[in-house]
Amino acid sequence: MSYFAQALVNGIALGGMYTILVLGFSIIWGVMGVINLAHGEFVMVGAYLAWMASDFWDVDPFISAPVVFVVMLLFGYLVQRVLVNRIIDRSSLVSLLVMFGVSIILQSVMKIAFSADFRLANTDLDGAWRLSDQLTIPVTRFWILVVAVGVTAGLGLFLGHSRLGKSIRAAAQNREAARIVGVDVKKVYAVTFALCIGLTGVAGALISPLLAVQPFQGPPLTLKAFAITAMAGLGSVRGALGGAMVLGMVEAMLALYVDRIGTNLAVVASFVLLVAALVLRPQGIFKGLRHVDATST
Repeated sequence: MSYFAQALVNGIALGGMYTILVLGFSIIWGVMGVINLAHGEFVMVGAYLAWMASDFWDVDPFISAPVVFVVMLLFGYLVQRVLVNRIIDRSSLVSLLVMFGVSIILQSVMKIAFSADFRLANTDLDGAWRLSDQLTIPVTRFWILVVAVGVTAGLGLFLGHSRLGKSIRAAAQNREAARIVGVDVKKVYAVTFALCIGLTGVAGALISPLLAVQPFQGPPLTLKAFAITAMAGLGSVRGALGGAMVLGMVEAMLALYVDRIGTNLAVVASFVLLVAALVLRPQGIFKGLRHVDATST
């Protein structure tokens, strides 16, 4: 029973980490119809920024995260205006190829700049709280969970109650109708993409003390974003939290048998959940529940 309780705690902690990882991916796809295959690489760039702040200036990633958000928001706005804005009305294949190209460019630039060495940022919020001899709470992941819940709640309020948030939802529902009623769709798309890349960079900063920061860490993170979005439904904010918790729980429970099954269990679990969600409930397991998301009215 103690092993199950520890796995439950680990699953909730993992779910918090995955929530902050997936929000930007889900909203960009749901609002703009662009599948961001470079999602994991944007996470990686945010992780490198936090690592540099930690290594060069001894700034904790939880403190540098707001600065990373601003830097990545500006970077995201630039990418949207230069590249993404030109492919929104093109076929899905074009957007996939362009974003795949962006992912390769970011990987190559980071490899040239920092080599392929693994790095970890330092944080004062490390260690674990021991509740009993066999039950502990990882401190870093606990605070990531707190940030994830706060960001999810704030994003839900922003989409549901702010003028810009309502414009984002209108553009996601019907682009032409939004234009007719006076919504500047191009501006909405630029702000949406920039905001989501900013959040993605924050995700990278927060996980930089936990996951090895290196140029090729992106693809597995993009896969997890796919799996969680399939469960959550496109653009679903609270659904992203629910889908992330499902994946975190599944990985944590299966980890009890990792010595027996193998170390690629998390990747296998992501693929299984992705396929199951697409076959059984393609609109998303949590889609349609009573909550505000980026694609509902």
